[in-house]
Amino acid sequence: MKGLGKTLILVGALSFWGGAEVAKAAEELSCSTTSCSFNEEIGPSGTKTYHGHCDGTGNTEVTDKNSSMTCHVSSHMTCTSAFWGKYKGDFYWTCTCTNDSLVNESHPTIDMTCPPPS
Repeated sequence: MKGLGKTLILVGALSFWGGAEVAKAAEELSCSTTSCSFNEEIGPSGTKTYHGHCDGTGNTEVTDKNSSMTCHVSSHMTCTSAFWGKYKGDFYWTCTCTNDSLVNESHPTIDMTCPPPS
C-alpha cells in the first residue's frame, strides 16, 4: 500500500509539472523583416502557443492577406494550422504545438512572412 501511495504522489507531481508548461503565456515571436524563421524547443509532454507579430513595417498595415505564419512539426509532435487572431486590439498569427513524446524534446520551426516597410 505504501508503494501505491508513492506512485500516486509521483504521478500527481508529474501531471502538475507537465500542466505547468501548458499554463505559461504564449511565446511571442517578433519579425522585423519580410521573412523570419524561428527554431523553438518544447520539452517532453509540453505544449506551447506561439503568437507571431510583424514589426518594423512602417505605415503598412499588417493583415492576414499580406503576412503569414507556418508552424512546421518535427518528430513526436503536432501543431495546429496558424490562424489570424486579435486580442485587445492587437492582431497576430497564432498556432499551438504539442510534444507527444514523454522523454524527448521537440523542435518546431515557425516561418513568418511580413509586408515590406512603407
